[in-house]
Amino acid sequence: MNEPKRHHWWPEVQSGQWAGADGMLHVVRADGTTFRAPPSKVGVEGELYTRLDPSGAKDRDIERWFSREIETPFAGALARLLTLDNIERRKFPGRGDLIKRKELQELGFIVSDYDERMPLTAQDRAAIANYLAAFVVRSPTYLNKLTDWHQANNSSDDLPCDPTTFRGFALENMLYLYDIYRDAIAGGLINLMIADCDREFFFADGGVTAQEPWSRRPMPFDLYAPLTPKLAFNVLPLPKAYTGGLWISRLSARGVARYNRIMLADAKRFVFSKSSPPLAFIAKHFGVPAPAPFGSRWINGKLETKYDRSRDRPV
Repeated sequence: MNEPKRHHWWPEVQSGQWAGADGMLHVVRADGTTFRAPPSKVGVEGELYTRLDPSGAKDRDIERWFSREIETPFAGALARLLTLDNIERRKFPGRGDLIKRKELQELGFIVSDYDERMPLTAQDRAAIANYLAAFVVRSPTYLNKLTDWHQANNSSDDLPCDPTTFRGFALENMLYLYDIYRDAIAGGLINLMIADCDREFFFADGGVTAQEPWSRRPMPFDLYAPLTPKLAFNVLPLPKAYTGGLWISRLSARGVARYNRIMLADAKRFVFSKSSPPLAFIAKHFGVPAPAPFGSRWINGKLETKYDRSRDRPV
């Protein structure tokens, strides 16, 4: 049997959720030009996780591990998640706060008198947390960052500057960092955001957007990851977070645009969409840092998060 040589660092695109009726998706370059491509050609890079053993032979155990331990369990969880069944609704008195309601609406959230949650089995929630953690560290952008770090910090006269050597270091480090992200995500609030409007979430080749979870306290970890054109994950390190399943948020067109700007900020070469892309919007925000209007701090052992409108910019 031939060993795999091309790795899908964005495996979820293979589910077909991002493809249009013709089986293709839209790809927008940084210069604004576009082309169509099948999902099988997107998020693929040759020998991405291949290591060399002492004899010089190629070791592809990492790719097999991703397939066995991450992608296969997640596929089952995803199939159940996409049905959006078993969403529970319950009255939430805090939604009566008119100031808070207006603030949430400004941010692009659809506010009702109910909170929504999707209970999950512990196995399915773990599969989602593991997938998101792997999604962060397995992208070419993240691996290149790790490789550059090792080359800058581990070069010496005794260790020649062989890119293959430092790539090997990065791959080992990737697996260590995966465990850190997995623990942070598993203990955080996983918010499933639904585009409840005629807009869609984009995906970009920068991968998911995540702040590093290095603090001893659960800050400043924050992760955003599109899942399908209509669904996205946002993971937050909230104290006493709901970990029995997923918290549900519904977004207006304003909210979808806000999160698309977050994704566009980290775009490197390409942006992907299912429907015809809004080229002017993409060109305006491609590679441009998104607003950061939220500030967080610890006061008397409690986490306080505040929205600062003056630091925001309209979408």
